[in-house]
Amino acid sequence: MTQNELDGLFNLDLSKDKRLDQVRDVFCFSCVTGFRYSDLEQLRREHIKEREIRLTIKKTKEALIVPLNVYSKLILEKYKERAYPLPVISNQKFNKYIKELCEKAEINEPLEIIRFRGAEKISKIYPKYKVISAHTGRKTFATLSLEKGIPAETVMKITGHADYKSFQRYVKVTEERKRNEMQKAWGAP
Repeated sequence: MTQNELDGLFNLDLSKDKRLDQVRDVFCFSCVTGFRYSDLEQLRREHIKEREIRLTIKKTKEALIVPLNVYSKLILEKYKERAYPLPVISNQKFNKYIKELCEKAEINEPLEIIRFRGAEKISKIYPKYKVISAHTGRKTFATLSLEKGIPAETVMKITGHADYKSFQRYVKVTEERKRNEMQKAWGAP
């Protein structure tokens, strides 16, 4: 997702739909922290410190420290009266509702998905909301963090990636980033 899409989703008025409001908060939390769904699911109050989250990642069993930011702090504040810091639901329902939410937020840029069956190339066009899932949050975090100028090594430390090759799969170099980097290096036209 782009920064504009994330901001639009974050600021979308969902006061009349508690279910989508909560799904949005969990999804946006993933987009601004880089946590996997499995880590959001295991997050407890004792993991949250004043300026960071200290959590042992379920997949890798590695201890991770993720600094809090404006977005994550606001989301945690919203649920401070609850026993658990985030209203996480089942992964299957979450993935279903996130598509509904993103459609409501008009995140519908056409995306071409290319798959191969043997040597045969199969190309289909989908609106973006149809391909968004819980894992999109993690990818969004990596992409937007790099766009904001955070070095790849730092982003990898936050996401818990051990090698650059696996990290690269999470990063989408956007047109905006290419334009900014080109202008920074060579000057604006």
